[in-house]
Amino acid sequence: MSKNTLLDTEKSAIRKLTLHIVPLMILLYFLAFLDRNNMAYAAMALEDSLGLSASAFGFASGIFFIGYFLFEIPSNAGTVRFGPRIWFTRILISWGIFATLLGFVRTPMELYICRFMLGVCEAGFFPSVVYYFTIFFPPKYRTRILGMFIIVQPLSNAIGSPISGFILNIDNGWFGLASWQWLFIIEGIPPIIIGLLLPFIIKNSPQEVGYLNRAEKAWLMESVERSTSGTKITLADFLSGIKNPQYLRYALLNFGMVCGIYGFGMWLPSIISAITGDDIFRVSMLALIPYGLAALLIYPWSLLASKTRKIAVFAGVSMVLAALGLVEAVAFFGYNLWVSLSFLCLAAIGIYTSVPPFLSMPASISTGAAAAAGLAVVSSIGNIGGFVAPYVVGVLNDITHSRTPGLIFLSLCLLVTGLICIFYCSRQREGVIHSASYDEK
Repeated sequence: MSKNTLLDTEKSAIRKLTLHIVPLMILLYFLAFLDRNNMAYAAMALEDSLGLSASAFGFASGIFFIGYFLFEIPSNAGTVRFGPRIWFTRILISWGIFATLLGFVRTPMELYICRFMLGVCEAGFFPSVVYYFTIFFPPKYRTRILGMFIIVQPLSNAIGSPISGFILNIDNGWFGLASWQWLFIIEGIPPIIIGLLLPFIIKNSPQEVGYLNRAEKAWLMESVERSTSGTKITLADFLSGIKNPQYLRYALLNFGMVCGIYGFGMWLPSIISAITGDDIFRVSMLALIPYGLAALLIYPWSLLASKTRKIAVFAGVSMVLAALGLVEAVAFFGYNLWVSLSFLCLAAIGIYTSVPPFLSMPASISTGAAAAAGLAVVSSIGNIGGFVAPYVVGVLNDITHSRTPGLIFLSLCLLVTGLICIFYCSRQREGVIHSASYDEK
């Protein structure tokens, strides 16, 4: 096969894979983020209906990640054992059930239980998707594919903010249920429906897909990494990923990054409300601005990181910018809405653009079951930050009656993590995309 023919085959295969896989994964991740973050907009209603304090709300928000942490690695083992098609279906249906049940909680304890079980059921979804990408996409495409995928994080908030605000603004008492109850019910049902359809939509490996021709499948399987991912995997392979110390280092760094992501996401509506004093619908519309800007810049930033190959530096710079944005937001908090909001926009852009280059580093350490296990370690330990950040911010709010200490805490988490990425990870092999596995077309 000539070089031009091989190049055409590669481009054709990647185009088909991207069109068939990425939009569906984006939709699923959108639903996941919608169901885990809609509590941020129901905060005031939940505080009134269930008598939650700021720290209790932070605990209820964060306990999701305790369940996620405890079951992340077992769930990723399920992905390897049963295949993504069956396991994604199990994840979607079970998380949809508990997301819907949140609409029927009557006490703080019931809220805690449902949030915990939501984390248990959704555990493993994100690293399983990243692992799924390693099966179908060669290393040189992963950062940009992750860039498309990670757009969902701010985009789900940008789109979900006005949707959630609109539902919460409807006060009609249908069937004796409050608007916050309908929020959880309406946004919890779609994963159940899609989960029932998923076994008929996705495949477990490149060999099974019908939209690739023989030459395109051969190109994928000729790659050493693709061949490794496509071979039969064992428990020993999976355990080797868990025991790899490189994954533990990235898990600890992921903890700092996740603190920024979920601390920011869970408290942004309350921060804007404290600045403006507006109703929840206008707050949700203002929250759309930082999330929308972040969504627009994630892919270009990921593409630039891929072209320069210095992914660790790009991840670190983003986190440092996010830390600076939060510090400046503290400095101008309550002084001027638009000045404060502009710095919150900088924080959102920095937080979300850091994710694709950061995750492409641990995704490049190994392949197959070891990669699935390692990514589960990175995600599970990192996601403890999803519990720590909302809870710590809530406690600081209760103690000081101010948003400032919480924002400073989040900025420190991001600053330290960003500096480590710049000065340590950039010197590691996975911190740079090497020419041996990368040839920009």
